[in-house]
Amino acid sequence: MGNTLDKVKKALDTEIEAILHFRENLDPNVEKAVELIFQSKGKVIVTGVGKSGDVGKKIASTLSSTGTPSYFLHPSDAAHGDAGILAQGDVVIAIGKSGESEELLNLLPTIKSIGAKLVGLTANPQSRLALDCDIVILTPVLKEACPLELAPTSSTTIALMLGDAIAMALMELRNFQKEDFALYHPAGRLGKRLSLKVDDVMRKGDKLAKVSSDASLEEVLSEITKKLVGATGVVDGAGNLIGFVTDYDIRKLLNDGKLDKSIKAKDLMNPKPTVFESGIMAYDVLQSMERREKPISVAPIVSKDGALLGIVSIHDLLQKGL
Repeated sequence: MGNTLDKVKKALDTEIEAILHFRENLDPNVEKAVELIFQSKGKVIVTGVGKSGDVGKKIASTLSSTGTPSYFLHPSDAAHGDAGILAQGDVVIAIGKSGESEELLNLLPTIKSIGAKLVGLTANPQSRLALDCDIVILTPVLKEACPLELAPTSSTTIALMLGDAIAMALMELRNFQKEDFALYHPAGRLGKRLSLKVDDVMRKGDKLAKVSSDASLEEVLSEITKKLVGATGVVDGAGNLIGFVTDYDIRKLLNDGKLDKSIKAKDLMNPKPTVFESGIMAYDVLQSMERREKPISVAPIVSKDGALLGIVSIHDLLQKGL
């Protein structure tokens, strides 16, 4: 097994050395390419064949999710009508280590005819791809990690990292913020944490548990049981929160032998509960509830004026995938 680990480490070391060599000799045309994409009024189309195509798909996806609209176009599909996605003002990033793939080269005249700009990523400065590009970024490979020097390994890693780096540079130029990221990732955990407000999660309306201060023990228990949240707000005549009763409060009194049927909500309630204001991020509420010295599992949500608007539980927040 030790011999196998040595082989794995050798491959990793080879790729790391190739990456460091590429970084130290970074083609200054990268800056021109970033500026071209940033100034473009069109979209970015990424293309490539084989492993370069696989890398291109990832680059296009990263660009799109970080503020630069981008699509992957396979050269073969382009030859059968999909070139219609291209438009004047677009920027095409063509990836090819050798720069001599016929499928890729056959697409270049169409790109030129449509009026899109062409950025090439290739290790071969004398290739037809390099010579046909508006901007060529050389991606020299010190050595492939493949022991046969055949399978694209270091070369695809370099192309992928360069694509990521270009996307990150564009992010900064566009002043792309967390809120923008959340907009493009609504279903992911990061997107939810950055976009979901507590108002989107809390129990409200007919699902909101609330009673008056004079509510009996039976009424309090009934409200908590019906609304399935483990607590109820206690409100005054104007709907303002004046206290909070949890099932834990009731169980504690029962265990201490201090619970009798004549007790009222005002006797059960905590008059100064932990509250959260409407409009704050749901993830911030979750963090606050979990990181308190004494964590809480349920809390009321109030308006700036103190009106009870909802109740949220940790279970509700976790169910949303936060």
